[in-house]
Amino acid sequence: MTRPLISAVIPCFNTRDCVARSVRSALAQEKVAVEVVVVDDGSTDGTPDEVERVFAGDPRVRVIRQPRNLGPSAARNVGFAAARGEWTALLDSDDFWHPDRLRRLLEHAHEAEFIADNLMGFDAVADRETGPIYTGLSDRFLSFRDFLLPTAADRHDFGYLQPVVRTDFLRRHAIAYREDLRSGEDLLFNLRILAAGGRAFYVDTPLYVYATPVGAISRSASPHSRSTADARPLIAALEEFRREVADRLTAAEREAFDRRLADLRAGVPIGRFHRARASGNYLDMIRLILAEPVVRRKILARLLGEKPVADGRT
Repeated sequence: MTRPLISAVIPCFNTRDCVARSVRSALAQEKVAVEVVVVDDGSTDGTPDEVERVFAGDPRVRVIRQPRNLGPSAARNVGFAAARGEWTALLDSDDFWHPDRLRRLLEHAHEAEFIADNLMGFDAVADRETGPIYTGLSDRFLSFRDFLLPTAADRHDFGYLQPVVRTDFLRRHAIAYREDLRSGEDLLFNLRILAAGGRAFYVDTPLYVYATPVGAISRSASPHSRSTADARPLIAALEEFRREVADRLTAAEREAFDRRLADLRAGVPIGRFHRARASGNYLDMIRLILAEPVVRRKILARLLGEKPVADGRT
């Protein structure tokens, strides 16, 4: 095939029953030549076999098999190395794109190296879209500081954006995912692009359909969610990154960095509570409720039916 304009990189692990939809959504993009690089991260449910069966004979689809599970960051990096497109796009195997997504994003190709859109929430159990993740915004350029600031009632967390990025920009600046992170890895990846001088443009139309960890309609966990509540590795990685770019930060960026780190540190007890609940460690749950005011406030907010602020992802 001729060189594609976009390489869609899809990391997958045990998503046999939904990955074909993701691949189809990439191949169905209007007026944009797309190749799909599926990187199987050591699945045990036949995921790569299913992709090869469904798309047999389609030269636009390649499957790369990792011998063992190394995590989504490592799988994405393998896909980046194999990408042949002018742009590289991120697509998780339980998510999918609206057919005009890439065409709409690439309208801004002349003014940015990083282009992302609003996210459309999707309840995987109910099989229904649930509305835009970000509200009250408009098309705009995003700054390094925009990505750093933590979520608040009047502010969104842009660390979750799933961009298309110029492939040569990633390679010239040796930008990749940090492979020891399994939570918050998108934030660090996006920050590295901005720190390297990448211009980021945000399109407010929600064209990327994102399967939320907990469905807004069903209130059930997505069967394919791999999210973890442990923010400690991300905190360590961001602290290291802050030291790396310290001499390039403005006073406002340093302040935003410190606020993001403080917000993440404050949430560590909540992460510990989630892990204790997942493992059935009720004694640790009780200890955390008694010792940590932030845990008590979170539980009270859930009991009162308050919605999470800004992005709806927890």
